[in-house]
Amino acid sequence: MTAPLTLYLVRHGEVSNPQHVLYGRLPNFHLSETGIQQANAAAQYLANVTLAAIFSSPMERAFETATLLGAANTRHPDIQVDDRLNEIYTPQEGKPLVELEKQQFDLLSGNQPPYEDGAAVRARLLAFVADCRARYGEQSVAAVTHGDCIVSLLGYACGKPAEDFGRYQLQTWGLPEVYPATGSILRLTFHTHDVDERPTFDYICPY
Repeated sequence: MTAPLTLYLVRHGEVSNPQHVLYGRLPNFHLSETGIQQANAAAQYLANVTLAAIFSSPMERAFETATLLGAANTRHPDIQVDDRLNEIYTPQEGKPLVELEKQQFDLLSGNQPPYEDGAAVRARLLAFVADCRARYGEQSVAAVTHGDCIVSLLGYACGKPAEDFGRYQLQTWGLPEVYPATGSILRLTFHTHDVDERPTFDYICPY
């Protein structure tokens, strides 16, 4: 049964990326020293929140962040890896960031399977949210994921189409930054049992 839920969406900390490429789902990209500090700041913010569960994307940087959250939380919940929290799947992986900036980081338009478009990303994330509302009703859950996944769910909360990732217009949606910062938290709050409810949201940068 769908129920109210507080969902803390945590973006992983900064990544060690000396070649400045889009790492996406590529393996072996870990938190930098700054990223560890950012993840610890998020962990301290959530330390006294009664978390029923902590979920993580399968990517190393996300699991490392989730592990720090779990260690700091008073309940020390186990980390559950969920593929639905994974980074978006795009053919742009490995390309230099300077090239992607020229196309305004449009990583989804025109993608064909097996790559994802905005609708595919939104669908898997909403399926994850629905499961959390069914399993953890009236409780709080943390989920460590990626920037574009957070943007997709922010767009859902704001009633935006799944194809609109809004990287350069998020401030008009109510976010104080042009893109969710590494180590930041987007709190989604579902207040009712309505399966189609659009949650309210708060954005926290804990450092």
